[in-house]
Amino acid sequence: MNFKQLEAFYWLAQLGNYQRVAERLSLTQPAVSARINGLEEMLDTRLVERRGADFALTESGHSVASYAEQFLNLREAMNGRLNQRQRQRLSIAMTGPAALTWGARLRADIGRHAPEVMVDLHASANYQLRPMIASGAIDAAFLSSDAGLSPVADSFGVEYRVGWVTRPDGVADTVTPKTPDQLREMPLILYPRTSPLFSPIADYVHEEQLGQGPRHYANSLPMIVEMLRQGFGPSAIPLAVVEEDLASGRLIELPTTTALAPLEIRCVHLNDARRPFIDEILALASAAAERWCREHGDYARFLPAVGSGANHRAAVTE
Repeated sequence: MNFKQLEAFYWLAQLGNYQRVAERLSLTQPAVSARINGLEEMLDTRLVERRGADFALTESGHSVASYAEQFLNLREAMNGRLNQRQRQRLSIAMTGPAALTWGARLRADIGRHAPEVMVDLHASANYQLRPMIASGAIDAAFLSSDAGLSPVADSFGVEYRVGWVTRPDGVADTVTPKTPDQLREMPLILYPRTSPLFSPIADYVHEEQLGQGPRHYANSLPMIVEMLRQGFGPSAIPLAVVEEDLASGRLIELPTTTALAPLEIRCVHLNDARRPFIDEILALASAAAERWCREHGDYARFLPAVGSGANHRAAVTE
């Protein structure tokens, strides 16, 4: 088994077409097939079920595709660390609310503190960022508490207030607090079940409940905000990301009889191999987040560091 075989199989799983894989890897289609066949022989298992011109991944194929992605990420991380120029880059992962609030401030502070460093920001959901962290491709990660990663020692946090938001003309009565049953009947904008913001509202969207209204889904916080602005319906989000919309009246917070739990974000990973520089980045992040929270106290609260010590490794809980 070699990386070329894994690479070909990974892209086949992603693109679903042998010819497109051949074009991406600058190979012939028979060469792609040969790499896939060689991988199957090496693993002594069938990965692809051929169906004429079409194919489908077998159960083993789906498992190997997941591992192939991790192997390729590890290879990229290793090559990056061995490349001298890569030492001047910093990869930071942030879940949406952090990136959209104090993330830009941190990036600017790093630019002033270390102007020679190029910052790469990866803003996405927990489940998308976690494999990148596991592969070693991320230097610092700030995710929500349900990411399956323990906060690093001496990590600060930010607690975001979560509320139901809608366009003023989207609900007939915007004054009377809405019950869960009333919300359930509305055309709600929802996160995927893999999102940390789905759990707090799960009780509002039980499929077993009667009187359920339309459901609209979006995979990113910016898309949900845009759907709110276009009047698709209410959604439960960290209020800080729509602070300007709330101040202008473009969007309003919908009063409810039951408050939603806040969303907590902390640093869950630091790259030990780059200390003490990475410790400087954590200090800059703490200062940036604390300043932002002081200026936006209605929507977020700065949380002091938890624990003490020097161990910055993320503890993955299965």
